[in-house]
Amino acid sequence: MKKPIIYLTSAVLVSGAALGALTGCGGGSVKLEYHYYSSEVDELGNMIEQDYNHDLVYQNDLKEKGADPSAIYVTEGEEKGYYYMYSTSDPIGATGYLCYRSKNLNDWECMGVAYNPTMYIENNTTYTAFATAMYWAPEVIYDADMGLYMMFYNASYLYNPYKFYIDVAVSESPKGPFVQYAKWITDSETATEEQKKEWAPVTDNVSAEKAGLGAGRLKVFRPLLDFEKIPDGTKIDESWYTGDSIKKVETDAAGNVIKTTEELPGYMKVIDASPFIDEDGEKYLYFVQDLGDFHKESAICVIKMNDDWTPDYTQMRKLTVANQLEIGDNKSTTSYPNYLEGNTNEAPFMVRRGDKYYLMLSVNSYTQTSYSVRVAVGDSPMGPFKKLTREEGGWLLYREGEWMSGTGHHSFVSANGATFIVYHAHIDRKLGSIQGGRAFAFDEIQWIANESGLEVPHCNGPSYSHMPLISAEWKNIAKDAVVSSTNVAAGSDVKYLNDGIIKIHDDTTFVKEFEMDEGAAVISLEFADYREVTALFIANSYSYDLSVGRISKIEFEFKDGNYTGTAYTGDLRFDWNKYYPGEEYYVTGGTFALEFKPMLVKSIKITLPKISEAHALSEIMVLGK
Repeated sequence: MKKPIIYLTSAVLVSGAALGALTGCGGGSVKLEYHYYSSEVDELGNMIEQDYNHDLVYQNDLKEKGADPSAIYVTEGEEKGYYYMYSTSDPIGATGYLCYRSKNLNDWECMGVAYNPTMYIENNTTYTAFATAMYWAPEVIYDADMGLYMMFYNASYLYNPYKFYIDVAVSESPKGPFVQYAKWITDSETATEEQKKEWAPVTDNVSAEKAGLGAGRLKVFRPLLDFEKIPDGTKIDESWYTGDSIKKVETDAAGNVIKTTEELPGYMKVIDASPFIDEDGEKYLYFVQDLGDFHKESAICVIKMNDDWTPDYTQMRKLTVANQLEIGDNKSTTSYPNYLEGNTNEAPFMVRRGDKYYLMLSVNSYTQTSYSVRVAVGDSPMGPFKKLTREEGGWLLYREGEWMSGTGHHSFVSANGATFIVYHAHIDRKLGSIQGGRAFAFDEIQWIANESGLEVPHCNGPSYSHMPLISAEWKNIAKDAVVSSTNVAAGSDVKYLNDGIIKIHDDTTFVKEFEMDEGAAVISLEFADYREVTALFIANSYSYDLSVGRISKIEFEFKDGNYTGTAYTGDLRFDWNKYYPGEEYYVTGGTFALEFKPMLVKSIKITLPKISEAHALSEIMVLGK
């Protein structure tokens, strides 16, 4: 049976009519025609969900397949106002990258191939990009100084399927076509002869033989990041060569490298390139020293980039290692046994906020249900960085229950006054198997001070509920309202009802809900003036034991021309079919969600029935202007 909430009074369920207008005449109260989002169960016990208005509402349906999404918001040109997204295609052996665009992050239109690797024949010689397969994890950034969209990616070298390098392709448009940087330079009318010589294709007779070509008949455009190109005599931070370094390095008294010896000289398997431009215009590239070859664990690294995005090999650091809170802290797994990360630190993404730098990364294998996003903090883009523990707010996005699985490899995108995390998850929600593929999801990010006063990112997810869709037209205006309530539990505060934060996990003490004692409650939101409103979302408690099963009514103080009055709803029941399916698990972040034709609203009053136990709500969201 569903959650046995005991009400001290009873009420008849009044269903909301189809989306329509206010009904009634004269002053006083009128019934609001509204669409209430609630599922049903068929004869076999399977849940039947209602469709939703994609212009106002989203839920993570996991319908658009792909992985490792990089999302950007276009602010100029013919694509202005669109979100663009680039991703690894499933299966992961794909060549090149597709791109997608959307007005709402919810519904994506495939724009076709954004990047195909260079390959052509000229004078009986084949010219090719260094890689023609295994293209993974593209990440795109717009460089305003260069006037170019830069697509960083990793791919495997010709006939070496697991020998990965990092490269970049460029385009004047977010939809492409992107051109490999080395090819773009050699074709450029403004590049110097020295640059063209540096990026000219090189002869690769080893690959030519494997391709069945004669010697000298295969020329390769090389990748951007290639550690074989580190000049002898280059002074490099010694920390780069600590631990399980792949190089045997000899230095002189001044620390200059005089000799490097290795089976694969200078090679390091690298993936997951992530560019970052700081507020001062300085450029950095984060990447992963991957598993395999010489390494049992992966690590996040950074290299300082020149203005043209070429690497400065003298400024290179290792920033995080799996299962260490800080580099060299080998006691982390003992001190924090719940911080285990498998053998993986990958998918870096950098955000600056104030004077702090937040390096976010994914841990555990992408095939596992526990694939998730963590947070490290530093005072410089070059580090050092320290991972935050779970209690400090360091677990940004991870599986809870059985409605989302494998949530990781993300990007942040900001537009219309809101910031979202875009990530992938396993399509097979319950079993968490990657066999069903991966698909895109997103949720809103808020910032909140932890117990130490440090601001940390908080994710209102992973969600599988009806949520407000922030757009150029509609926003969550609940923060503009003054909130009050009866029956406030000791130690609680109504400010938690409109702080923008939905409590999803029971892992931190600084993320709070609005709590009430046994009995009824009336919650009011008062705006300074009439605001145009079209939807209301009330997030239930993260705790099954504190969740609310029914709202007696919601009243809107409205005006329509000279007509003023109160529009009211019927009784609203929480959708247990969706948020407590088959008594198997409780979906946190579930919402009471209703939509109606836009109306001018001055205040909103939410009446909860008398309940015989303590209860709580996590957030109220008002979609309006």
